[in-house]
Amino acid sequence: MRIYVNTFRNFINNNAGINTNGRKNNEIKLRGFHSFTINNFINLVQRKVYKPPIPKQIPVNSMYFGIKRSDEFQWMQNPKNHDVLKYIKAENEYTESVMKGTKLLQQRLTYELKKKLITQGTGTMAPIKIYADEYEYYTILTEHGLKYCRNKKGFPSTEMVLLDSKWLRETNKHIRSLLISPDHRKLAYLLEQEGEETGVLHFKNLNENSIIYDEKLKKIFNFVWGSNSKIIYYTITDEQLRPYKVYAHHIGSSPQDDILIYEEKDKSSFVDITVTKDKSFITLNSNGFSTSEVRLFDAYHDFSKGFPELKLIEPRSIGLEYYVDHHDEFLYILTNADNARNFKLVRASLEKCDKKNWETIFTVKDSEKIEDIDIFRKFAVLFAKREGLPIILCYNFVSQDMHQIELPTKFCVVSPETNIDYDTDIVRFTCDSPFAHPSTYEYNMETRRLRSVRSNPINNFDPALYTCYRTYANALDGAKIPITLLHKKSLTLDNKNPLLIRSYGTYGVSIEPDFQLEHFSLLERGWIIALAHVRGGSELGSTWYDQGRLMNKKNSITDLISVIDYLIRTGYSNPSLVASIGVSAGGLLLGAAFNMRPDLFRAIILRVPFLDPLSSMLNSDLPLTRIEYNEWGNPLENKETYEYLASYAPYDNISSIKSQQTCSILVTAAMKDQRVSYWHPLKWVARMRIKQLIDKNDNLLILKVDKERGHFGAENDQSKRIKDVALELAFLISQVQNK
Repeated sequence: MRIYVNTFRNFINNNAGINTNGRKNNEIKLRGFHSFTINNFINLVQRKVYKPPIPKQIPVNSMYFGIKRSDEFQWMQNPKNHDVLKYIKAENEYTESVMKGTKLLQQRLTYELKKKLITQGTGTMAPIKIYADEYEYYTILTEHGLKYCRNKKGFPSTEMVLLDSKWLRETNKHIRSLLISPDHRKLAYLLEQEGEETGVLHFKNLNENSIIYDEKLKKIFNFVWGSNSKIIYYTITDEQLRPYKVYAHHIGSSPQDDILIYEEKDKSSFVDITVTKDKSFITLNSNGFSTSEVRLFDAYHDFSKGFPELKLIEPRSIGLEYYVDHHDEFLYILTNADNARNFKLVRASLEKCDKKNWETIFTVKDSEKIEDIDIFRKFAVLFAKREGLPIILCYNFVSQDMHQIELPTKFCVVSPETNIDYDTDIVRFTCDSPFAHPSTYEYNMETRRLRSVRSNPINNFDPALYTCYRTYANALDGAKIPITLLHKKSLTLDNKNPLLIRSYGTYGVSIEPDFQLEHFSLLERGWIIALAHVRGGSELGSTWYDQGRLMNKKNSITDLISVIDYLIRTGYSNPSLVASIGVSAGGLLLGAAFNMRPDLFRAIILRVPFLDPLSSMLNSDLPLTRIEYNEWGNPLENKETYEYLASYAPYDNISSIKSQQTCSILVTAAMKDQRVSYWHPLKWVARMRIKQLIDKNDNLLILKVDKERGHFGAENDQSKRIKDVALELAFLISQVQNK
């Protein structure tokens, strides 16, 4: 069970004296021409032919609490407007022309990135198997995609290919989730089109090894099997992409006969479905950003006997979150009740399950936070953080003893693996670290022994030459901001090192010291990677998150500035060598920091950034807006919230940027992004273009718009992802190191 919500958003072609239509102006005098190299000439021509697109302005004025707001690029929010497509085409052409000089560097980087993905040694690594009843399930990675397979335990000759994804390569679709029925006779898999948040649910009869072609469910967000293997429970979304209805579908029946189990009518909440680890109950989880309400019903329910009884655990109340699993007639609940801001483990009987009957089992310190729990017959495993670093705690139901699992490395990200088997003493988890591919471990909770199942070092990379450690910067109000640093051990603190800053600081999402393919090409070129754990994330618990949201949001922004100031002051780098990447809502953080202190940056990348939060929060009909009021505030409700959001929103504060500063900017957008609308980066770049024109500022600003991608990029195309990363790295290296 997850206890946090991760939520979700007129070209001028000037020939500049080289007139290909007129013979006279097309002539080139040869006198002195020998002093030019071919590259000089090509660069000169390109610089003259290609100029940044200058978008048209159509001011739209609106009034909020007596405050006038003008938006001259609101017209870009209409994707059917021909001028929008024309502008995108012009920006893409301009970006291609600018980046043409880095083609060789991009090719080199593509080669390096692919090499890092190759497994050391020869041969193919054996698949990791998941055990369930008498079967072994596993995936095999081929050059055409993933194959999902199984065999009988101990009998590899019985291998059966459940699903082969190679047929998806040219379809722009991917498999988001796949579940085997409890009786192992049927397969359900959710197929999504690139960029969409819902998909089509398909079924396969494993006894006959055939697709049930005439049975599929459309526009599905999530699903689980009923424990009798006859029913699929699924959720659908409303027009704001909010999962709000739960249906039951009987295998073999028409979708028109599906039964509505539950509808979440609070538009600030969404509903999810899970099944308890012991397969006893289906859970209906209604969640907002700071509220929970859970209902249970029998996972074996027979609908021929009527509608299932939905058992409410505890009515929702503002600020109360709780998440439920079941074990031996008790409900085990993770909750922040009774001011347990970083969550605690409680239990209650099925008969008396309301909050007043919750019995505390385990609590954590202020510097710790419980993030997940996995239940087994004898043990419960708690995945938590201590001072922002992962810990795993193991609770014995019989002895009520709690012990900590010693992790293989300190700086890492730990995630529970797929632990299907309820009757086992083995828990499997993944350890994701900065200098190695994700590794898989098994821990015997009875013998307390840890075993490596798979460890995969980076090809052509010696981790002994690099270091990872934690330092701290002082925030404006004195708070200590953790910084995780990665770099060569031979680093000299002489202010001459290129530096890449990464942060997120929103939704309570932590920026983690995990495996990032794009880091290695920079580390090997002498860069420092700094992960800024600013407020707004949950690195130091729920209080750390609260201090960076709503009317405290500026803390996230000033924390990032404080981190950069600290790294410059202590000799790690200098402003002419500082770069940063902001992704999605992290782009808002970076965009706002750039507005306030453009002097701190030499190059930034804004990847599908959320840059116009005011327009989004002022339109409650946009996807996810109502859910996100708890993060940003509702500027429609009161003047104070409106003014506060307007005071830091990147799009609304471009005019405050000091024009004399030098910073190159690459912005990316995805037309099929349903979380961060494509117009966020488009409008920001357009307003920046006008700002540069007024200031006579020729700083590099380029926009790359992918018309076919969604929020998460090329999910089903590794080559495309590597190509995109290579372009971004080439931009950073060419702007920071090759000045």
